[in-house]
Amino acid sequence: MQLEARDPKVRDLARLYDAAYLAKRQGRFEDAIATQRALLRGCRDVAGADRYALASACIQQLADVTGGELAADELAFAEETAAATESGDEPGWIVRFALASALTKQDPAAAMTWLDAANAMRRAKIVYNADQMDLMFQALMDTFDGEAIARLSQSGGRSPKPIFVVGLPRSGTTLVEQILASAPGVHGAGELTAIADLARDIHAKEGGWPLGAARLTPGRVTRLATAYLVHLHKLAPKAERVVDKMPGNAQNVGLILSLFPNARILHVRRDALDACFGCYRQLFRGDVSYCYEQTELGRYQRGLERILDHWKQAAPGRIFEVNYESLVRNFEEEARRLVDAAGVEWSDACLNFHETDREIDTASSVQVRRPINAAGIGSSRPFRPYLEPLATALAA
Repeated sequence: MQLEARDPKVRDLARLYDAAYLAKRQGRFEDAIATQRALLRGCRDVAGADRYALASACIQQLADVTGGELAADELAFAEETAAATESGDEPGWIVRFALASALTKQDPAAAMTWLDAANAMRRAKIVYNADQMDLMFQALMDTFDGEAIARLSQSGGRSPKPIFVVGLPRSGTTLVEQILASAPGVHGAGELTAIADLARDIHAKEGGWPLGAARLTPGRVTRLATAYLVHLHKLAPKAERVVDKMPGNAQNVGLILSLFPNARILHVRRDALDACFGCYRQLFRGDVSYCYEQTELGRYQRGLERILDHWKQAAPGRIFEVNYESLVRNFEEEARRLVDAAGVEWSDACLNFHETDREIDTASSVQVRRPINAAGIGSSRPFRPYLEPLATALAA
């Protein structure tokens, strides 16, 4: 959220927004909703661009915490904000995502109109090339084949401390992390960028990524692994295991297999159309450039499945697959399986994951504060008539 903030009132409202966002991360949803509604009332007294920058961010967070339940006056203010932000700047796409959320249950066609507009605005500000991404997927598979993984891992870190949870965003990765973080001795670290930082370091020092990984020396492999393990220790010095739940690490599984031969890797898989639609309707803060156009999103999902299948064959038994639908429908049985696969001691607290007290700063922070439910299964069904480009791309 970018503000001019010349008016002291705007700075006070920005602090109120931060307080509401913190309450959401901590699971204090009633506080978050009350604060956001107070903020929204205050926005009406602000003039200029800051009025709509604040309003759009506030409405989006309110829609997220309430599951799209906006009061009539809040919905009217959202529509006013949308009309005032036609230029395609950030407040414009933020409020359109919120309006789509507010109309999802009652009017899927209207919701999809707002959603397509929001994604088009966001996509116009992003540099992304699906052809180059396909080439990257192929280069990752060529670089990290079975022979390379076996060779590099001889010098990797032997610690079993890391647990990696990967997959497409909105596939259930936060749910899996929350289950694991409810077990004794396990720290849920959230979405760490540390593995991506190692890939960038290889790019800089070995002359490219991922091809530079072929030039890694045994000593360099050891130093890279050690740097990551030191980072985990600083985050959670008393934890026996640390969960790194960065969905984007799905692209880096070859590197993870090579650096951490004793780490556990859990790949969360969900119905492709539901998962991709979950991405399309979500405004992300991180680097998810592939999410804002249906065909590009479908191509990315296909590529991701291809490289993960490649690594499952290249390193048999190293990657455990978690099926989201099975986890939801047969919760205790599947939760016990994934906890065992992660090498973690079972606790009945894993069944009550929604009661685990920890900050969660991901797109699923609201959902995982609730008991297990099947609401996400088939979530794309009412929107299927509007998702033909995505469905076609997934089937290609």
